[in-house]
Amino acid sequence: MLRCFTFSRTFPTNVQLLVPKRILSFTVKILQANNEIGTSKVRSVKVPRGSLSAAKNLRRSFLPNKKGTHSQMVVNNPNTNKLAYFLKTKPCTTVTTSESYDLNKVISSLNASGYHAISLVPDEIITFKYFYNGCHSDIMVLGNSGTVVAWGLEESFVFENILPLIEHGRVNPLTEECVESEDLDFLQVENAEDLEKVRQITNRSAPESFVEGDLIIVNAIDSDLGLLDKAAFSSGMSRSTRLAVLEHLLEAHIEKSRKFTELLSQGKKLSLTESEVLQSTGSLFLIRGKLNLYSELIETPDLYWSEPQLERIYKQMSRSLDIQPRISILNTKLDYATEESRAFMAVLNEKKSTHLEWIIIYLITVEVFFELHHYYERYWVDSKEDCVRTTS
Repeated sequence: MLRCFTFSRTFPTNVQLLVPKRILSFTVKILQANNEIGTSKVRSVKVPRGSLSAAKNLRRSFLPNKKGTHSQMVVNNPNTNKLAYFLKTKPCTTVTTSESYDLNKVISSLNASGYHAISLVPDEIITFKYFYNGCHSDIMVLGNSGTVVAWGLEESFVFENILPLIEHGRVNPLTEECVESEDLDFLQVENAEDLEKVRQITNRSAPESFVEGDLIIVNAIDSDLGLLDKAAFSSGMSRSTRLAVLEHLLEAHIEKSRKFTELLSQGKKLSLTESEVLQSTGSLFLIRGKLNLYSELIETPDLYWSEPQLERIYKQMSRSLDIQPRISILNTKLDYATEESRAFMAVLNEKKSTHLEWIIIYLITVEVFFELHHYYERYWVDSKEDCVRTTS
């Protein structure tokens, strides 16, 4: 059983010391590879499942992988190009399927299917190994965010094979069109030689996991520390998919209300009811609450405060996925949508007020007619009777 957040950052001495001859040979390899990488054919990336928001999808290109068969998608960045050329990169898929997961039910479902799940972060993250294609992939389930992160598995495989395993643990599941996913590439450093390659390419001296461009580098020489680093990366990536869910909900609301805004601009009547506007306003407040109040989307989770390295990883991942700018944009859009709903309500209130005024006018008119009738009876009929009496 892992003891979370108690590991010290120490590595074997052989991580620091390599044979100079090997380093020289590797340096020559890098120089030779520059020309090969520079002529790699670049093509556009297939849009991943989920939100089509430009903020969600990363601009990446396909590069040849010397060691693996996976078609790699890494940014057109010199360092990441070299890393992808010399080291085997794998896909990392993040999927948000619900508001949260009941981890006890998830563990029970996994045990029933023959998988051994362990609690990596108590009451927040569990993990288990999934054997596929000759490799063990780390699968992490983030309970509070309703997210699954599969290290080393493609998106389509995750949807077909991983998500059904924990289907019964979903709490307030999202509809199929609201499910959001994010796929990145990562490489796992498992020996001192590969670590030295990474250091030479990136000019980093510290043996820590980090993000280079849009490529995740996980130092897994110590497997337990590597697993904790993956948990921090997973938490950062889950922010992106959870944020994409809210972005999707808001975009759907804006698209729905657009026709009413166009009617207002044309001076036409709104075919809206007060209850519909109130329901729309309530949904906007709910989105804002999920973003700013009911989750840790806008702040660093408490569990990383005591672990500076994990906190750095979490923040690096968030910066790489433009989390803060997207939160700012989403709040700005929410402000506009709320003002729009208030405008609709003001129009309906004005319409209601005008309707009441016309009712009052009709009542006054009816009252005037009654008074005229009484006047007619009182003066016209009575005076006619007096004339008849006088003549008689």
